[in-house]
Amino acid sequence: MPLLPQRRDAEIDGDFARRRARFTLQLFVMLLPILIWLFARIDRIWFAIMPLEGGLFLLAASLLGAVLAITPVATLVALLLTVWYGVESVYLVRTRPTPHVDRTVVVGGLLVWFSPSLALVASALRAILVGSISFSRPQREYVLATDPIAFWQSIGFLLIVAAALAYPAWHYWRTRLGRDTPRT
Repeated sequence: MPLLPQRRDAEIDGDFARRRARFTLQLFVMLLPILIWLFARIDRIWFAIMPLEGGLFLLAASLLGAVLAITPVATLVALLLTVWYGVESVYLVRTRPTPHVDRTVVVGGLLVWFSPSLALVASALRAILVGSISFSRPQREYVLATDPIAFWQSIGFLLIVAAALAYPAWHYWRTRLGRDTPRT
């Protein structure tokens, strides 16, 4: 049994992509509250597992670890598939035009694709305004007034990584933004 919906007979490409986007959006909306609940109550869950002994402890701790590892990844994958199929559906032929939904999907897609780069640029701008930048691993803080070379190297590093993350997004979107959506 396939995980994603399969193409129906005589289904148009845009309708099929939109149906897949709806399915993965529903999956994301289902997984997100589970993820939030799980991490909000992790201490209570762990305190219930700690008194167990032997094989039961091993089984419960392993199961908790697997759920803690799989749930965030599955939630993120569902979000990314929603954006991917949603954006693809905008630029494929569909049976019904939906201009408002299409604009919302495109704006959401742009936000998801460029958000890592925007976050790094915002971090660099914040560091310039504050006059210091800090990294958690290894624990470092560079202050513009006392160590300007390291400070500006760190700013440059953030901007280089932002550009490296923005390039694939730009490469994906440059063929789509100038193009009209197909007529039905």
